[in-house]
Amino acid sequence: MESDNQQLVIDGCMYPVGDFEGCSESVQKSKMNAFFLTLLSFEGFSETIRSIANIYNVVDQQEKTLGVARTYAELQKNAAAGKKSIILTFQEPYPIGNSLNNLRAFYEMGVRVVQLTYNKANYIGSGCTETIDRGLTDFGREMIHEMNRLGMLIDVSHSSKLTTLSAIQESESPVVFSHANVKRISHIPRNKTDEEIKLLAEKGGVMGLTPWAPLCWKGEINQQPTLDDYLDHVEYVIDLAGIDHVGYGSDAPPDDKIDTPGVLEQATLYPEVVGKYYSSVSEDFSLAHAKDFKGSKELDHVMMGLKKRGYSDDDVDKFIGGNFARVIKQVWK
Repeated sequence: MESDNQQLVIDGCMYPVGDFEGCSESVQKSKMNAFFLTLLSFEGFSETIRSIANIYNVVDQQEKTLGVARTYAELQKNAAAGKKSIILTFQEPYPIGNSLNNLRAFYEMGVRVVQLTYNKANYIGSGCTETIDRGLTDFGREMIHEMNRLGMLIDVSHSSKLTTLSAIQESESPVVFSHANVKRISHIPRNKTDEEIKLLAEKGGVMGLTPWAPLCWKGEINQQPTLDDYLDHVEYVIDLAGIDHVGYGSDAPPDDKIDTPGVLEQATLYPEVVGKYYSSVSEDFSLAHAKDFKGSKELDHVMMGLKKRGYSDDDVDKFIGGNFARVIKQVWK
């Protein structure tokens, strides 16, 4: 953590339900002052450009409370002014295709985080739900080098094990898991093995632990994960990789909308990730996160929980954003 800079509280994953319209009052009042905002990118290049333009239009309309951050200095400036910083992020890099020119264009539009794959294979590499894990492609390696050159943060939260390990090794800059949990505790394809977590830390990266219920659920029938279940994942990674390599990614809407369409889509497209939780607990979006941590608006509960487990104020500061801030400062140009 930079002692001469303002403490940054960064959520590694938020996503809009439909078009982004801003933050809810509860999120606006939260300690969080920057968040990775997932772009609506599943429909293609032109639709993604439209969604980016919409975000900038919303920021223009809500300039006293929101700002797009493209540099570390802008993160600090927005935080000092009481604004929430939007970090434009691809979870699904479909609009990039196999074109480094497309990547450059999105960089110029302000995109600063790109997840390499979203569950399935693409031009870049394999996703975590592919039957055969083929790892990174040759284009994927080229893209990593270009992201390093431009100063874009690489995310492999939804990537396969081989893609994840290869990306971390290939990159000259630290890589992140913006929103994932521990496979040894919750054994589903979306979570990460000890090998992946340790390599991430060795290369200076950060793992954002998520309260999204299917990823921190321990398998109890009819039991929504508790805050302690979530904190068990956090503490496992701290013990394995160190306090300097953890953060959080809420995987929640910034406006508190009910994401019923997303629940249905996940159940249809990725049953190997959510199927057991939905059939054993519920598909109700009110149970889609761990109890008492449905997003940044309830971050105080997590902070208190970590302190009860013996972690210092400095440790908690690193978890809620200091580690993500360090990596962003190192990677962005």
